[in-house]
Amino acid sequence: MSHKVYVAGPLFNTHERTYLEQITAALEAEGFETFLPHRDAGILGDLSDIRERERLFRGDMQALEACDFIVALLTGADHDSGTCGELGYAYAKGKSCFGISDDVRRMNNLIWGLCDEGKAIARDIPGLLTLVKTRFA
Repeated sequence: MSHKVYVAGPLFNTHERTYLEQITAALEAEGFETFLPHRDAGILGDLSDIRERERLFRGDMQALEACDFIVALLTGADHDSGTCGELGYAYAKGKSCFGISDDVRRMNNLIWGLCDEGKAIARDIPGLLTLVKTRFA
């Protein structure tokens, strides 16, 4: 049985999206089934398009419900609010939460706690794969 992974992170620029795609490809190469929001549901372009907002929200929520665990990109001066919402939801549902960040700035303590009190946070993709495979191989 393949474990399902929700890959969360900020989608505001090409660099963020590309790194999320690299994380996803590495997980898929290890046999995990992934959901990557911008690839699998799309990106909201027109904020006034209520139907599109509803479609994207519902698609993301269905994927969060279906996943076995979540991987979240946690870089930046402050963690992305949408990513934090996804992590909190997954944690509340009893799903394992993994983070990836090599940012030298301080990690938000609540986010650190959601990721197994820091034990499920990796600095790079190989480290993330090691953590994930330890729990889900």
